[in-house]
Amino acid sequence: MESQNLTEVEKLNLDFPPEVVKAIQEILPSDDPFDAADFNAVEYINARFPAEQSLHHIDDVLEEMRLKITDTDDQIRSVVRSLTNVDQDGRASLLHAQEAIGELYSRFQDIKERASESELRVKEITRDIKQLDTAKRNLTTSITTLNHLQMLVEGVQKLQALKVRREYGEIATLLQGVMNVLEHLQRYRHIPQVAQLAREVDEIRGELEKQILEDFHRAFHGPNARRFAPTRELAEACLVVSELDPKVKRTIIEDVIKTQLAEYEVLYAGGETDAWLAKVELRRRWFLKAAVEFEKSLAAMFPPSWQVPARLALSFCEVTRGQLTRTMELRTHDIDVATLLHAHKVMSDLESLLVRKYAAFQLHDRTPRSSTSTNPFLQDEHPGKLELTNPFTEQEGKGEEGGPGGEGPVSPFQGAICRCFQPYLRVYVESVDKRLSDQIEKFAVDMKSYKFEHIDAEESNVVPCCGELFTIYKTVLVEFLRLGPGESLAGLVEVMQNHLREFCSRVLRAALPRLGTNNIPIPKDINMKELTAVLAQVQTLWREGDSGRLGEEEVRRVCSVLVSAEYCDEMTGRLEAKLKERSPQSLAPAISLTQEQDLFHAVLAQCIALLVAHVESQCDPALASMTKIQWVLDQTGDTSPYVTALAHHLAASVPLIRHNLHTSRKYFTRFCDKLAAAILNKFVQQVYKCRPINSVGCEQLLLDCHALKAVMLQLPVVASQVRRDPPQTYTRMVARGMARAELVLQVVMGEYATHGDLVEKFHRLLPDATIADFQKVVEMRGVKDRASVLELYRQRTSALDSPHRHHPIPSQPSAAATPSTPPATTTGSSTSPEHEMSKIARLERMLKSRRLIS
Repeated sequence: MESQNLTEVEKLNLDFPPEVVKAIQEILPSDDPFDAADFNAVEYINARFPAEQSLHHIDDVLEEMRLKITDTDDQIRSVVRSLTNVDQDGRASLLHAQEAIGELYSRFQDIKERASESELRVKEITRDIKQLDTAKRNLTTSITTLNHLQMLVEGVQKLQALKVRREYGEIATLLQGVMNVLEHLQRYRHIPQVAQLAREVDEIRGELEKQILEDFHRAFHGPNARRFAPTRELAEACLVVSELDPKVKRTIIEDVIKTQLAEYEVLYAGGETDAWLAKVELRRRWFLKAAVEFEKSLAAMFPPSWQVPARLALSFCEVTRGQLTRTMELRTHDIDVATLLHAHKVMSDLESLLVRKYAAFQLHDRTPRSSTSTNPFLQDEHPGKLELTNPFTEQEGKGEEGGPGGEGPVSPFQGAICRCFQPYLRVYVESVDKRLSDQIEKFAVDMKSYKFEHIDAEESNVVPCCGELFTIYKTVLVEFLRLGPGESLAGLVEVMQNHLREFCSRVLRAALPRLGTNNIPIPKDINMKELTAVLAQVQTLWREGDSGRLGEEEVRRVCSVLVSAEYCDEMTGRLEAKLKERSPQSLAPAISLTQEQDLFHAVLAQCIALLVAHVESQCDPALASMTKIQWVLDQTGDTSPYVTALAHHLAASVPLIRHNLHTSRKYFTRFCDKLAAAILNKFVQQVYKCRPINSVGCEQLLLDCHALKAVMLQLPVVASQVRRDPPQTYTRMVARGMARAELVLQVVMGEYATHGDLVEKFHRLLPDATIADFQKVVEMRGVKDRASVLELYRQRTSALDSPHRHHPIPSQPSAAATPSTPPATTTGSSTSPEHEMSKIARLERMLKSRRLIS
């Protein structure tokens, strides 16, 4: 049997996973090579017999192996024998475990039964405890209720006795306790005895209310009222009032306040002399004196929670507002701005004082009242807000109190008096209108004698009247906001708009030098597009007619007006933003100063046009000399004299303008753009007139183009100690302007086999040119058969679907060619009837269509 088992074991190919092998090695550690999982017989033999000489030990090794095999066989046999008893032992262990489980289950059943019995016993015990707890609670409640009932009975009896003796100090404390006891007995009101006691308490409270009101009435209206001094009895009565109906406290305070203000209402009634706005200072003094006396004498009699001094002040404000309203209604024609502002300032200062003194005071009672009531407990329906802010300065972290961005509720004293002045803001607006009219008249007179002197590098040349105007606007806006914006702000905005237009026309524009058409009137309703067109035509007239040359003082004048107009434009934008910020939401969208800003933009454009015309007039002689030069040359030379003269004139005139516009770099850049465009356009026009000309002359003109381009690129920094690169937009504009002249000269100096080649090259290099430009090129080249060449060009342009597509042109023999005229710009002269009309006549027709002249 054992030999058979050994044979079966030998036949097994045991290959365990690495985890199993690792676990076996941990349980049965061994350093025998035969026990290794990765045993290799060849490596083992090589290790035992590393050389041929070691083979003489082979017999010993074989004997050792046989012994080891025998030992291993013995171990395997013992293990196999032990496995034969495992099955029997396992069955025995299973039976033993089953018996143990049965015994354990029986024990669990026994424990469960005992737990059920214990639970029943606990329930019986707790049931008895609960009954005892309920009895205890009921007994405690009964004792507490009886104690409360006893306290109530004793309290009612004691209140009756104290009421008769007017011992209000003890009544206040006892009444509060009685009311607390009644609150505890609220659920027992259905019991007759408790209901009877509650009725007795209510009767005592009612009797106390009548008694205390009689005491206060006797104190303030009795025979000794004038010699009345606060007593301890009334002070303690106030403590009792705090436990009574709130209307009692309200009645007492109203009566006290009415008594304190009785004299004031008589002295400053609507028909009295001292009631007028000019004497509001008397009202303020009366109140401050009365308030001090009240604080010293009567204020201590009332509990601090009543806030009687604050309510007295609020009632004074309401009475004052009503009296001032009636007074102004009776004497509306006597109201003037000085009186109105004086009264508003005095009352506003008093409101600010009360806001600070009674900062914690807030009204809580909101019972409806009539418009003539002086009840200090009632909230006014429309509390006003006063915000004293600089309209041109942003104040971070500050919002209107009680409004968006503000913190905390609005004080009842805010606008409590000054609201009465709002219906009369029209008087202030009319005064502002007259004041601004007089001021602008003064500005206009001062500007006629104003000296535009030399300024330093860091000095601003804004005329002083601009700053004065907007300072006045700021003052006016601040004063108006103090009076209260309301819907009347629309009238103030209209006044500001009118005087901004008047200032722009009568002060800034009138200060510009008078050059021919410079004084064409500009209507108020003209839009920016029409205004730009007018200025462009006026600039054309300066070029063709009147001389635009200015003296040094006139240049400073124009620059100063330009900088001033820029300042006014910026301040007008800020003014508009501030007006919208401070105006009611319904009015804000309608506020716009865009038209006024457009007028300042027009003055800026006019100033730039004047400066451009001035520099152009100095450069005109140099450009005009181009036509006097003989352009049929044998060889090219240095730069032509007219380029040198042009650079000299620019170096002499531009630095003065740059110095006077040092605070307005944006508009100096715009001036350079306009000047460069004008000079380059005029240069192109003069190139057209340079005939006769040959190819060498064209080459000389190309050299002059490069020299002039260098001069124009340095125009913004000419004769400047600070070297900087001109703006990229300016550089591209100059490059485009000079490129057109260069392209024209390339067309003129080219050699063509046929007229079609000339037309093709002209259209390729100058696709946006007109037939008039092509005609000038033909004239410069001296083509004899001009009609046929022009017809070819017309066929070429009419056959195109778009200006940038190319089609073949019929070839015709070319006549003897001489250099030709460069293409003119679209503003150049033309042989068509439209271009034959003089520019003066076209300007006159345009002005009539714009209703600028009759």
